[in-house]
Amino acid sequence: MFGFMTGKRADYGDEAEGLACFFAPQGVETRSHFGQSEGIVAGTRIATTMGWRPVEAIAACDLVMTFDHGLRPVRAVHRTQLFAGRAQCPRRMMPLAVPEAALGNAAPMLLLPEQNVLVESDLAEAVLGDPFALIPAAALEGYRGIDRITPHQRIEIVTLQFDEDEVIYANGTGMIHCASVYGTSIGAMMDEPTGYAVLPMDMAQEIVAQMIALDAQD
Repeated sequence: MFGFMTGKRADYGDEAEGLACFFAPQGVETRSHFGQSEGIVAGTRIATTMGWRPVEAIAACDLVMTFDHGLRPVRAVHRTQLFAGRAQCPRRMMPLAVPEAALGNAAPMLLLPEQNVLVESDLAEAVLGDPFALIPAAALEGYRGIDRITPHQRIEIVTLQFDEDEVIYANGTGMIHCASVYGTSIGAMMDEPTGYAVLPMDMAQEIVAQMIALDAQD
């Protein structure tokens, strides 16, 4: 229906210890009283059982296509806004404008800086044994024209949560991480690896730097 396949995530295991990989806090919305720097920007189209739908149109119990587990029901939906202060939005909260096709996305999109996204990387495969790496979107600044922008209007942010941590498809093959509604995934509570280890910023930036270098060789 969508023209892509699901794929099983690998557990990084002991190889990741030397890189100080850590599991990101599960089910926690990254926000302050000024706004939020994690979530999905309204207008982003998500792959669902009813086709591509704007994230703001998705409700609890809707089925969404995931990278690992096929169609899975949304358990909770939270809505907020990017920045509620009177002054200019601080740089650390400025969204990143992603040009068409930069991440496999079929249309331009916005990413919040602390939103975790899944990217494919030769360096990740060489070091971690898995070509897919989960990184903070902020690390992508400078890659294929991705840059921060100053928002000049209110931006609605939608957070989707599932039974387990999931990666979902956005605007094509852009892949966005969503947390478990339980705060900790069921697998983690049973001491089973979830496979979603978020790389620290320095390692994420190294991966992106290599992606930029590879683009320059083409």
